[in-house]
This record gives sequence, C-alpha cells and structure tokens, in this order.
Amino acid sequence: MNSQPKQPWSLRMVAPLEPGIVCIDLDRMFDFYTAVLGLRFATDAEAFPEMSTKFGTGPHGFRIIRLQTPYGERVKLIQPKKTVLQQSPNPDWVFERQGIAYLTFVVPDIHDVVTRLKEHNVDLVSEDAVPIREGITAIFVRDPEGNFLEFVQYADLPSYRPDLFKWRQFF
Repeated sequence: MNSQPKQPWSLRMVAPLEPGIVCIDLDRMFDFYTAVLGLRFATDAEAFPEMSTKFGTGPHGFRIIRLQTPYGERVKLIQPKKTVLQQSPNPDWVFERQGIAYLTFVVPDIHDVVTRLKEHNVDLVSEDAVPIREGITAIFVRDPEGNFLEFVQYADLPSYRPDLFKWRQFF
C-alpha cells in the first residue's frame, strides 16, 4: 500500500504559453509587434472555412501569424476572413476590461523599453514607468488596436520566479 498522498492533477505543457490576439488590421499589428517590440516572425498560415467552422473559430477561415519572443513564448496574431470585426470597447483603465485584459513582458531594462516605445509614439497609459513597490517597476501601454500590454522589470528576478532558476546555473 502506498502511504504517500496522491498529488492533484496538474496541466503538463511541452512549450511556453501562446496567447492569441484577434486583429482588425493584421499588417498594422504585425508591424508593431515586430518593428517596435522586436518579436521575430515564426510562421504564417491560413485556415479554410471547413476547418475553422469545425474548430469553432468562425465560418470563413482565418490567417494566423506566429511571432516569437526572445524567451520562447509566441504571440499569435489572427485575422478572420470575410468577418467584419468591430473595435472592442476601449476602457480607460486596464482593470475595466473583463476576460484577458493584458499581456505581460518581463524585461531587463524598463527604461530602455520606455524610450523605445516613446520613439515609436506608442500610446503609454502613464507618462513613464511607475515604481510598483521596492524592486518592481512597470508600465502599461496600448498596441495599435487598443490591447493593453504591460512591461515590468524586477530588480531581483530569481526571487520573483525561482522556478526559472532552479534548473539553470546561469541566466
């Protein structure tokens, strides 16, 4: 008889999380995420109506471009075909949006990122990065379609995410 307590089920993943952003203007969003943020093109694919209908994503098919961060996550930009998308209500505050409200990018130098965003006239939610608490500085911005993005710098990243460092000797 096994005397150890049974561990609860846990989702096992084989790759980093890949959030998807449904876009009104795929080209404009692609330019922002690659030219301004520096994400790298990974793939470009199309789905035909038969598959997208069966999959439950829409009746007309779609185009999906995957962009990769330097850390390995992928952001998927999706544009439905023949579907007239309307701009979602654009709240003034990040936490006035229900559902997935924003994506977070953990960066090594928040001031470098803010400088880059200002150079490209990105819509900043605050004038500059804000000290959240000791050792944490962040800023929210909006992408070209109004989606919120958070950039955050941790002075002591291993304390915030020890799981990232337990198996690595060097960062």
